Amino acid sequence: MSTDPGIDSFRFGRILLLISVVTAVFLVLSADRLEGEAFQIGAFAIGTVAVVTAIIGFLIAVGSAVDA
Repeated sequence: MSTDPGIDSFRFGRILLLISVVTAVFLVLSADRLEGEAFQIGAFAIGTVAVVTAIIGFLIAVGSAVDA
């Protein structure tokens, strides 16, 4: 946790990197297992979860800035 005022950009960057890696792994696995419309639905669901998780990560980073 940074002592500087403002958004902790390193924490936010790590969260985004983790979300990106996990999303990529899940997309590769679902592409291997699913075909056609099932893959499209799975990819949409995985992408939706990734976006929601990124929003939550941003809110956490902003919350740490407010607490500082």
